[in-house]
Amino acid sequence: MKSVRFINSLRFKFMAITIVFILAPIILFSLIYSNLVKDIISKKYSESAIQSVYEAGENIDFILNDLQEFSNAILSNRDLIDALNNPSMMEPVSFRNLLRGFFTSREDIDGIYVYSDFSVYSVGTIKVTEEDDYMPINELYKSDGEIVWLNTRHEKIKVLAGEFEKYYFSLGRKLIDFNTLEELGLLIIDIDEGLMVDSYKNLISGDEEEIIIYNDKGEIVSHTDKSKIGSSISDEVFAKEIALADNNSGYLSFKDENVEKIAIYSTSKINSWKIVKIVPYWYLYQELDEIQSNFIRMGIVYAIIAIFLMLFISIKITEPIVTMMKVMKRAENGELDVKLSITGKDEIGQLGNSFNNMIIKMKMLIDRLVEEERLKKEMELEVLHAQINPHFLYNTLNTIRWMAKIQGAKSVSSALTALIKLLMVSINFGKDMISLEEEIEYVKNYILIQRLRFNERFSVDYIVDEACMACYVPKLILQPIVENSIIYGLKEEDSEGLQITIKAYRREDSLIIEVNDNGPGIKQEILKDILKSEKDVNKFSKVGLNNINQRIQLSFGDTNGIEIDSREKQGTSIIIMLPYSVE
Repeated sequence: MKSVRFINSLRFKFMAITIVFILAPIILFSLIYSNLVKDIISKKYSESAIQSVYEAGENIDFILNDLQEFSNAILSNRDLIDALNNPSMMEPVSFRNLLRGFFTSREDIDGIYVYSDFSVYSVGTIKVTEEDDYMPINELYKSDGEIVWLNTRHEKIKVLAGEFEKYYFSLGRKLIDFNTLEELGLLIIDIDEGLMVDSYKNLISGDEEEIIIYNDKGEIVSHTDKSKIGSSISDEVFAKEIALADNNSGYLSFKDENVEKIAIYSTSKINSWKIVKIVPYWYLYQELDEIQSNFIRMGIVYAIIAIFLMLFISIKITEPIVTMMKVMKRAENGELDVKLSITGKDEIGQLGNSFNNMIIKMKMLIDRLVEEERLKKEMELEVLHAQINPHFLYNTLNTIRWMAKIQGAKSVSSALTALIKLLMVSINFGKDMISLEEEIEYVKNYILIQRLRFNERFSVDYIVDEACMACYVPKLILQPIVENSIIYGLKEEDSEGLQITIKAYRREDSLIIEVNDNGPGIKQEILKDILKSEKDVNKFSKVGLNNINQRIQLSFGDTNGIEIDSREKQGTSIIIMLPYSVE
């Protein structure tokens, strides 16, 4: 017994099993769980964020629509229209007081400007920047009276003795007399960009999130980073994908400088402005990633502890096995006085008891075999003393045959010739397979003797394909069957006309041999047990059907063998199935 390498030992296998079934599942489960949770978080966050962004867009639409209604109220004011129609009668102080009435009626606007015949009338915050530097007058003059939303711009305003910076976006439109459709000037209303911030500030929960509002030209109207207001966003990846999207709201994933991000967007129904919330994926998952990292660290610590525990347990479990291996090695070398001193009621303890019992029974078996071998030698000596040498019998019968032939006793000579041929096959112990032609010749010699015995009370027909004659079959498989047909078919004294037919033919890859007779048949209670393997005290004197069946199946497998079809008073058909072989 060779020593076991550590890599092949049970201890190593226990450690491998621990790693495979503890550490690997922990890592796999962690990854699968993390990805599933991330997908769920992404989906739930996206659904919630879409709703939040949509609601922010609704708020912006409400603000913009309210500003439109406010501008309509100004345009429909007759005092304002009459003053613009009669510039000579319009006093600047009175006109500004009229505008101030509109201005004071709202808290969400920072200034109202009216341009008429090169005159500018304004109320609200005082700007340090000159109007001509920031007012897109030409864009408004080109319009047809519709509302024009002017992009957010950076302004300096003066409050008391100080100056402050602010961001404004504006609503601009032409002033038109609806009665005459005459263009009377321009109206511009300034709105603090902070009004937009108030509408979406609830969307911001961290520094990594950014909110962008931009117009249909890609110009940023509002942004969490004020320095980006007024710049163009048209070249951004998410802006291009949003522009191609079919829906007015939704979300999409994109990569910005190798950082995976998600953009949730909604579109204003008033002026097609886009409000977009952008969040990096890692920001969404940072808490989950931290949990996952802690989980993996805990799993690794747990796996290391489990491996050491499993190693300790495996040593304790395999120690009796190692002891057993040493004792077995001594038994392998011939020491049958060894004994295992393993105690315990588990499988290893039972195995130790079984080994001890096996050694005891082995010693008893060896002693018995030695005794049986001694008795066998004694019996062989007795048999040799009482045995008639088959070769001596063969030579004696051959001498008698020639004496009968010389004296003219032809029947005696023929019978002796047939018996000699039978004996030649019987004593040919070194040859188990013979050709079908030799087997049939053996049967013919046997029948010749039996016909003399039974006074030719039966006949035998042979229907054998010539090609099957060269097939090899086990020796002495037909003679016992024919013998049964003759003995049981001629059992009654008054039975006459027993007809035996021997057929042989090929069926696919099988050789089929049939022995049919018209005898009395076999009773059903005998037929069901006829092929059972039972010990027979007369097995040295006759060869039964079960013996033939066993010989065939041992040589060629269970798909071959004997089938019996017999009915009382109708005869018996015995079919032998063998492989078709001529080698």
